Amino acid sequence: MKPLVSIITPSYNQGKYIRQTIESVLSQDYVNIEYIIVDGCSTDNTLDIIREYKGKLTYISEKDNGQSDAINKGFKMAKGDIVAWLNSDDVYEPGCVSRAVEEFEKDKKLGLVYGDGYIIDETGNKLKVFEYTQEFDYWKLVNFWDYIMQPATFFRRETLQKVGYLDVSLHYCMDWDLWIKLAAISEVKYIPELLACSREYGETKTSTGGDKRLEEIVALLQKYSGKVSPLGVESYRASTFYTKHANAIYPIRKFAGLYLTFKHKQLEKQMPVKYLDGWIGKRYAMMIPGHISKVFLTVECILPNAIPQTIDMYIDQTYVGRKDITQLGCHELVFELKDQKHLHEIVVECKKVVKAGNGDDRMLSVKIEKVAYESLEIY
Repeated sequence: MKPLVSIITPSYNQGKYIRQTIESVLSQDYVNIEYIIVDGCSTDNTLDIIREYKGKLTYISEKDNGQSDAINKGFKMAKGDIVAWLNSDDVYEPGCVSRAVEEFEKDKKLGLVYGDGYIIDETGNKLKVFEYTQEFDYWKLVNFWDYIMQPATFFRRETLQKVGYLDVSLHYCMDWDLWIKLAAISEVKYIPELLACSREYGETKTSTGGDKRLEEIVALLQKYSGKVSPLGVESYRASTFYTKHANAIYPIRKFAGLYLTFKHKQLEKQMPVKYLDGWIGKRYAMMIPGHISKVFLTVECILPNAIPQTIDMYIDQTYVGRKDITQLGCHELVFELKDQKHLHEIVVECKKVVKAGNGDDRMLSVKIEKVAYESLEIY
């Protein structure tokens, strides 16, 4: 029998949109779904709409302590092996639940899967594909920004319980916080398919959060990266500045847009890069969960003009050693993680980068051939 999937929808005065949300869940081709709506005592027509679906879903309506608290109530009611939450103004694409379950059944170590999604307007028109979604990169998630679109995510209930549900003290980035925690104890998989739609309009928290949202994001980035000013802080400050002035008179609006573009291009140049084919430039960084005791990084030196090569190694911004390479071939770098922290950052910096040649204009150093781990525990 296919695993039970529990989907939670938190709701408060969303009568304008909730019917579309409900229909997108109940019309899925996956039949083993438990659908739970947690309402915060809505005063509009939300409850009238929900009651129309009696027998097809479960709902409660009672006071809560905010969105995170409402979602956690639903999580604790859920019986499914796989869970998700879909806000009452977002919708699923057809077949998305089946697609997520397919990935979980392939790999028992998976704790979180996510896909691509559309941005829709108030009336449900698809404006664009959310352009920031990418292959899972733990370092970027912890240090730069949240590229995972929340309604396009599914996770195992057992893994969710281990990390302690959503942090109810967070109001703007509780989903981002959850992704980081889930990735620390399980595998994460990106599904490059359109799974859901996120609705954007003037009253959403992302649009109206302003400086309070920025403060919460900065605190989250500092907490998990262990840095006073990780790259993402500047990115979100620029984005907040742009949002504040997006509806200003043309010269101010134009300046805000140019500043945001300039800042993001500047920050992208500072990012540690690993290309899809495994090559890195001058600097590469990884975030490592705390249950890992050793990391074995095998690098391959292929470009003759990049030899001799010197690689400096860092753990949590502290220099831990150097590897001098004088021959082509594979070489192993070993990082011993002695401190019992929630997360570690390991960094390799190569002294020499050269143009690859043969029409490839990238400046490259070595190729990451293999990453292996020694773990303190099995998650």
